Amino acid sequence: MRKSRLIWLAALLLAVVAFSCQRRPLELMYQPTVRTIVKVIWKIHTQTSIDIKDKPTGITLYFFRDGEFYNSFTTANVDSCEVQLEPGRYKMYMISQSPEEFWKMKFDHMTDFGAAETQLREANVAWTRALEDVTVENPEILYAGVAEDFEITEEMMEDYQHYYTRLRRLQAAKSGETKAGGYIDGEDETYYEEQVRYHTITIPVYPSNIVSQLWITIYSGNADVLKSVRASTSGMARSFELTQNTTGKDKATQIMSEWRLTMDDAARRVGHVDGIITTFGLPGGEYPTPQRDSTLNVSALLVDNVTIANYKFEVGDKIQMLPPNPGYRALYRLIFGSVEDPSITPPDVAPEGIQSSGMDATVSDWEDGETIDVPM
Repeated sequence: MRKSRLIWLAALLLAVVAFSCQRRPLELMYQPTVRTIVKVIWKIHTQTSIDIKDKPTGITLYFFRDGEFYNSFTTANVDSCEVQLEPGRYKMYMISQSPEEFWKMKFDHMTDFGAAETQLREANVAWTRALEDVTVENPEILYAGVAEDFEITEEMMEDYQHYYTRLRRLQAAKSGETKAGGYIDGEDETYYEEQVRYHTITIPVYPSNIVSQLWITIYSGNADVLKSVRASTSGMARSFELTQNTTGKDKATQIMSEWRLTMDDAARRVGHVDGIITTFGLPGGEYPTPQRDSTLNVSALLVDNVTIANYKFEVGDKIQMLPPNPGYRALYRLIFGSVEDPSITPPDVAPEGIQSSGMDATVSDWEDGETIDVPM
C-alpha cells in the first residue's frame, strides 16, 4: 500500500513539473481580433488638396461596435495608429487632442455616436449687453473626422489569425524560442508577412477643422477719435455636433475685443476697424436670412478716454458666406458702411493727451464715463 502511494505521488509530481515547464510565448496566443490601421489623412480639400501643416500633437479615437460604445483611446501617433478589433459592425470618429486639453470648450455625449458634441464654455464678461443669449468663449481649433462604417466578420478574423499565428510561430522557431511545431523547414516567412499585411484592415479618416471665422468691418467718420472698440454679437452657435458635421441649435453671444484701425481717407477722417474671431457659425446649420433675429452691439471708447459711443446693428441676412481662409471651415463676413458712406460717426472729441491718442488693439476694463447712444 505504501509503495503504491509513493508511486502515485511520484507520478503526480512528475506531471506537475512537466506542465510547469511548458512555455508558450504570449505573442503566439490566439486572439479573436483583426489588426486594424486607422490612417489619418491631414489634407485641406478645396479646389486642390493641400497638406495640413500644423497637425495636432495627439488624437482621440472613439469606436462603436454593433451600435454600442466599444472603446476609445488617445495617441500621439497622429498619422497612423494600430488597434485590435473583434468581429462586428463598426462606426468610428476622431477628434484632435483629447477633451481634457480644451479649456474654452467642453465635450458631451462622447460615447453616444449620434449625439457627440462640443459646447462653448460660458465667459464672464461684465460689459456685454446681451439680453437673452449666454455669453461664451470663442472656440479653440478643433479637428474632427468620421470614418466610413466598416465590418469585421468571423471569416476575416479567422483568416487574419491563421496567417498571423503561423508567421509568429515560424519566427519563434527560427529564433530558437520554441520548436517548429510541425512546420516544414524552409517555409516562406515572406509569404506569411504578405498575407498578414493583406488581411490587415486599413480605415481612412479625413479630419477637418470644425471652427470657422467671423470677420467684421465697420466704416467710421471721425475715425481718428477711436481709441478702443469692443463688440458682442448675438445669435451665434454655441455647440457643434461632431458626427453630424453641423452646428447645434443652442444660441450664444460671442465677444470681439481685438480690432485694428485703418485710415482710408485721412483728409475726410474716414477709416474702418476690422475685428476677427473664431466661431462655430450660425446655430442649427442655418444660413443668413432676413428672419434671423441677431444683433451686433458695438462700444467705442474715444480718445478723450471718457466718452463711450454705443451702436447697435441689426445683422439678419447681412452676413456673407465667403470662401474660408486656409484651414478653417467657413468665413462669415460682415461689412457696415463704406468709404463714401460710413456707418458710424462718433463725436469729435479732443484727445486727453498725446500719449492717449491712437487706437489700442486690445481692450482692458473701461472706467465709467458719459455714454452717448448714437441711433442707427
